[in-house]
Amino acid sequence: MLLDRLDITAEDLRRATGWDIKPEGACRGDSCVPLPGFEVGADGTVDVRGFAERMDMPLVRDEAHGLWALGPRGGGRVLDDVVLPEIALPDFDGRTFEVASLRGRKVLLLAWASW
Repeated sequence: MLLDRLDITAEDLRRATGWDIKPEGACRGDSCVPLPGFEVGADGTVDVRGFAERMDMPLVRDEAHGLWALGPRGGGRVLDDVVLPEIALPDFDGRTFEVASLRGRKVLLLAWASW
């Protein structure tokens, strides 16, 4: 999520990240993360820096462009809910190769771009 400021509304945070601020904490689907001492401001804004810290989400600043980037919640765990989309690529002989044919195997994807 890219931001130009760190005081966004709770609704903007929900739309961008899926995390809804409730009395019990930050909730997304059936999962809720307690946010002790964290409150939505009287004007409806959320302190993104405090939210990122409590949620263990990376937050970095691009000084040159005046932007902030809020990353996904990691917490040092492996992602457990990401599904690879169906991908079909040409192999060296021009035949179509379905990445799904590797399902169940450990795979290293290596990407390269000339720019």
